[in-house]
Order: sequence, then structure tokens, then C-alpha cells
Amino acid sequence: MLLSCQTTTVDYISPVALSDAPLEDKLEYFGGIEVSVPMPEMFFDGTEWLERITEEFRNAEDYILVSTFLGSSSTALEPMYRALMDAAERGVDVYLLIDGVSSYDMTETREHMTPLYFLRDSGVHLTEYAPVSGMRLLNPASLVIRDHRKLVVIDGMTAVIGGMNMNFISMGAGEGKTQRDSMYLFRSPSLSDALMHEFVDIWNAASVERVGYDDFPIAEGEDGSFRAYLFNRGRGSDASISGMYASLLGSAESDILMFPYLPVLDRNMKNGVRNATERGVDVTMVMPVDLRGYAASGVYYFLPELIRSTGADIYTSIYDEEGELLPLLHEKLVIVDSRYVVIGSSNFNYRSMELSHELALVIDSPELAAILRSHAGDIMKGAEHVTIEDAERMKKEDGSFFSYLFMYFGG
Repeated sequence: MLLSCQTTTVDYISPVALSDAPLEDKLEYFGGIEVSVPMPEMFFDGTEWLERITEEFRNAEDYILVSTFLGSSSTALEPMYRALMDAAERGVDVYLLIDGVSSYDMTETREHMTPLYFLRDSGVHLTEYAPVSGMRLLNPASLVIRDHRKLVVIDGMTAVIGGMNMNFISMGAGEGKTQRDSMYLFRSPSLSDALMHEFVDIWNAASVERVGYDDFPIAEGEDGSFRAYLFNRGRGSDASISGMYASLLGSAESDILMFPYLPVLDRNMKNGVRNATERGVDVTMVMPVDLRGYAASGVYYFLPELIRSTGADIYTSIYDEEGELLPLLHEKLVIVDSRYVVIGSSNFNYRSMELSHELALVIDSPELAAILRSHAGDIMKGAEHVTIEDAERMKKEDGSFFSYLFMYFGG
């Protein structure tokens, strides 16, 4: 695994990514599936998203496909899971895929983390991807590769992608307490079709209960006017998340704004960012610092190297303008040249490039980019710029090499 870090993200320095070819050609080369989407409904608050997705589940008529990294119930989430059960009981085909680490979610108490096996009693098809077990300890790699994707497809028309898990801290903690994150809801047959295929592939890899593409028909209707490219790093796909980010970095002309969660980069990734900044592209990273346990000390340890090796402007978003601690910024967002937007589950770190199943959607839309620029501006109001002197001080006072090493593979 340590040796692989030096070779598996070579897309960041590949001739294709760094060429003058049109960005669309690069995205296709690296495995992006072209789809058309309309302006999405955007949700940046877990409480609002909980209400909306519960409504969507209640209105489903044919099938519901859901994949989430962390899935568990709590008192606040009971209406959503009740809606899934009611749907299954009235004949809707409900398939729910959760990653096998869901039972190890970080919560303050079991009161906020009820396992979802009870859904099966109502006819919900529930499968865990790579559950943690004694047998898997014989093959540690099977424990490292996780399904980090978050997607929903309903009736072949409604497609959802984003960063929120289906758990307490993402959706059920209440306004002002849930993590700062995002979900995007599209009415798009072509995106629904692409996400459905990705779901079927990973479901069949994880479950003894086989399903087929024909089991989930796609609705007829308008797709939307924005060209987009879906990247799936996982079963049944050769798409490269590394190639996607590398193409955007290599094609950027003026500026890149990104929200990277746990931005621990390998050498190739750092070189990819450096190539952009040396061309005069302004690269801004607005990142959280997860104050729980190892994550903060790992980030602080890597922070000076991140600044020196990339030339990016680094901001931390931890406190608001009054100095009050903010909920964790878990959002995954990239905006390039005020035109291209990247949303989905993928973090900008080594793990998301090579060790997780991820989904990312690149959308060509200046209109959407403008809206999200404004949203990003709100988040940056309380953000603090980190100088190299600040970073060195943080590393000395709070950094930990062992936390950084663990975060490299487990973050």
C-alpha cells in the first residue's frame, strides 16, 4: 500500500491531463459518462434535506434505489425510514445499500445510531457492502476499500447525488447542529439511468440477491440543458476520479475554488495542483479541521507541506465571525473558472482517488457556478487564511505523524 502511493495517481501528471485538448475530451478519456441535467434543487441543511427526501420516498410509485456510506436511524430520522417501509409495503421495490462500517459510525451515544436491519421486516432489500468480519481480517485490503458513494434514484426520473450520509449527524441533529454539507436533486432520466447502472453493479458485487438493469425502467421526459459528466470509481467502471480532477486542474485558466475534506495528497496530486498554480491559476482550498481525535492532528501535521508543495491559498473553516464553533464542513464542492462545478461524494484526498468507491458529477453551467459561488462566499465569511508561519505553528503544537499516516489511508 505504501509503495502504491507513488504510482496510482499518475493521471495528475499525465500528458492527457496537462494537454491543451478540450476539457470535454479529457473527461471522456478518463471515463466520464456524458449526461444532461437541469438546474438542480440544492440543499445545504440536513434538516431541510431530511424533510424533502422523506417526501420523495412517500411519493415513489415503482422503485427506490439508495446507496449511502453511513446509514443508521435515530429518533429524528424515523419518519424517513418509515416512509421507506411504507413504500415497500405498498409494492414499491426498495433497495438500500449501506457500507459495512455503518455500525461503527462516530456518535455520542447509541441513542443516535440504530442499525437498519429492522427495514427488512417491511420488505426493504437491505445489503451491507463489505461488512467487517473476522474472515475479512485475513485480507486487510477488503477492509480498506469502502463504498463511500451517496446516491438516490426514484422511478427512473429523480436522481440525487451529494455528500450527506443517512445518519444523525448529517440529517437528524437539528438546525445549526448537522454537518455543513450538500445534496443535489435532479429530474433527469439520463442521470437516473447512469446512476441506476452504477447502483446495480455495486449491489450485485455486494449481495447474493441479483438484480438487473431491466428491473428498473427509466422514465421518459426532458433531461435539461446542462452538459455533465458522471464519474464512478467502483465496480463495473473504469472511470478515474484522479483523471477527472487532473483534467480540471490541467484545463483551468483563471481560478479554482474547492472544499477539500481531509486534504492529504500524495506526490502526484501535489504536483497536479502545483502545475496549475505555476500557470497563474488561483487555487483556493477552504477546509475544515475535524476536532474529533486523530483527524485534527493529522491535518495539522500535513498543513505546511500542503501549502509549500501546491502553492494554493489555504483557509480553515472552523469558527464563525463571532468565534463560535461551527458544525463540521463536510461538503464536497469544486468550482473551476466560474463555469465548471464538481459535486458528489469524492473528497480531494488520496483515499478518494484510490481506496474508495466514489461518485462525482462535473457540470458545465456558469449559472449553477454563480449560485454556488455565492454559497461558497457565505461559508468563507468566517474562514481564516493560513500562512506558512501559521501552519508551522499548528504542526509543532498539535500535529502528529502517526495521525497523518492513519488519515492517509483511513480519512
